[in-house]
Amino acid sequence: MKYCTLCKEKFDDSVSFCPVDGEVLEGDPASIVNTVLDGQYQMEALLGKGGMGAVYSARHILLGDRVAIKVLPPEVRTNAEWLRRFRREGQAARRFRHPNAVTVYDLRTAADGTIYMVMEYVEGHTLDAELKKRGRFTAADAFEILTPIMSVLGTAHSMGVVHRDLKPENIMIGHPTGNGEPVVKLLDLGIAKLREIAGVESGGNTALTMAGQVLGTPYYMSPEQWGEIPRDENLEIDGRADIYSLGLVFYELIAGRRCYAGNTLHELRREHVSATPQPLSEVVPNVPKGFSDAIQRAFAKDRADRQPTTAVLASELKAGLNTAAQGGFRENASELAQTITAAGLDTNSDVDAPTVIGIDGSITAVPTANPPTTSPPAIAVAPSSRAHIPLPPAESASTIVESARADSRADSIVTVQQKAPAFLPESPSVDVVKPPKKGKAGLLIGLVAAPLVFVVLGIGGFLIYRQMTKTTTIATTTTNSPGPVTPPPAAEVTRYWLMLEPPSRKEKPTRVAGQVPIASGQSFQIRMVFSDNGYVYIVGPGGNNNTPTAFLTTKPLPATGVTTNAVTGGTEFSFPKDDALLTLDKKPGTDKFTVIFCKSRLETPSFLSTQVTGEPLPSTQLAEFTDFVKKYSSKPPVIEVDDSNNQAPSVRVKVTADQESSPIVFEIRIQHN
Repeated sequence: MKYCTLCKEKFDDSVSFCPVDGEVLEGDPASIVNTVLDGQYQMEALLGKGGMGAVYSARHILLGDRVAIKVLPPEVRTNAEWLRRFRREGQAARRFRHPNAVTVYDLRTAADGTIYMVMEYVEGHTLDAELKKRGRFTAADAFEILTPIMSVLGTAHSMGVVHRDLKPENIMIGHPTGNGEPVVKLLDLGIAKLREIAGVESGGNTALTMAGQVLGTPYYMSPEQWGEIPRDENLEIDGRADIYSLGLVFYELIAGRRCYAGNTLHELRREHVSATPQPLSEVVPNVPKGFSDAIQRAFAKDRADRQPTTAVLASELKAGLNTAAQGGFRENASELAQTITAAGLDTNSDVDAPTVIGIDGSITAVPTANPPTTSPPAIAVAPSSRAHIPLPPAESASTIVESARADSRADSIVTVQQKAPAFLPESPSVDVVKPPKKGKAGLLIGLVAAPLVFVVLGIGGFLIYRQMTKTTTIATTTTNSPGPVTPPPAAEVTRYWLMLEPPSRKEKPTRVAGQVPIASGQSFQIRMVFSDNGYVYIVGPGGNNNTPTAFLTTKPLPATGVTTNAVTGGTEFSFPKDDALLTLDKKPGTDKFTVIFCKSRLETPSFLSTQVTGEPLPSTQLAEFTDFVKKYSSKPPVIEVDDSNNQAPSVRVKVTADQESSPIVFEIRIQHN
């Protein structure tokens, strides 16, 4: 059966569009409730629906055991990539055992083609439901409830399994056991990248990424899951991605709201990649400072700056609980969680679509914490012969305002409380000695010498003033003169983006910009708009080893649909053209396309004037190309990502005026998994 997501009416599987409102019909996950699956399991109720299928509560007909069953969506049963992913999930989870992870019992295919996974049934509720009930957790309570999750993740990471989709909806709080303590269990551990545990070859496509899609939930995804390349330049996702997500879960539990809450994928990506969140100890004043610092480190932008393991994270959090809070006191570990209304807090899994398109570099400013409300009294001290100087009150504070470092995203105001000393040492008591009386001769000499001294001092002061004025003028002129401190403005030469081939003719192509992770084997076009007329040349990866290969020269390959490499300013240029497409290979990695633009036709390297053959450059031409790129890349152009229009993101390439007359060389990098 199918159903309409708008009017909720159900229709036969042969119907594709709702006859009432024209909406595309979807498979009804509740249609198999109260049926028998595979002759073995009585399907009792629909528990939830996610990206990997629907989950049901069921009972084994013969044994009476209650289980949870995940069923693969019907529309993806013929999709080889999804089937491989589902199999990996089952293999990983089947081999993994931990008291705080849901146990997988079986992975089966029914006679009618239904593929399903049989799992342990945990009776209870998810952590997001608990958060809605409480409003927020204390730091101690959050640590207590997530300690088992850190334990299970540590074990999983040591076996090569990364969860990749950690969030409150994937953490179950089971009903209390015999000792009266609730059991906390992690769900969906199998949605993971595997290294060795499931027997997947290390060179295989294990990143589990599809075109325009990244496994994970946008509210909790690490920058590397959004496509950011870590400092180590290794594209493989490891356990530190889970540590990032776990840090955000901690933040949400204690603050009572998500750390990042952008309304669009572009906004969320910008927050994860660029924004620095306000420390938790400033959002919730009674959170211990050390505890807050450990959480802040957990969701550091680059994974090298995070805790290397969940065991280290747990150790830092435990130690942090005993540190003073921002206000100077420790949090009471037994304090009951304050119940507040979580206004606008939405933890519905259905809206957490695992999709990522686009890249952005904008910055979210971090609000300044606790600015001073009053200024300290100003103290003016004039020369005086008195031994005692009036002091400010002992409680006065001196305020220091300093500009934050460039990477801190905002100026900071720091108030430093300083107690004034209780007293200043008095000047020692000195007997006043009267000078001897001078004679008239001395007085006469003084009267004659005084004008001379005055004249000398006046002339000297004037000369010193002239010299200081001259120095100041020179310094000012030097400071204001053009130089490396103030680079000349850069002008846009071109902007480019990629158009990804849609899965079917009925769908529109997807436009992406920046280094966005897409699927290996994906077909696409490069679109560019140049500011001026000129000629464009493209050298990309070819052959079995991705050796540099001429893709576009003055004599293009007819199969590309491009007849000339001449471009017109302000007009969109597509390569290839029309229905022709470039296709990435099946091996995950990063492909580099070198683009050369020049206002005049290039004669060197010589192969830029020859017919494109599709064959990798021979050694002589490769050496010529390498020297050319090195020569004109010594001062690289400025690359900026523009996604101010979510529907039309692009990458801008800018150069200074002195570069415009020379060949401009830049790279288009395409990451695929």
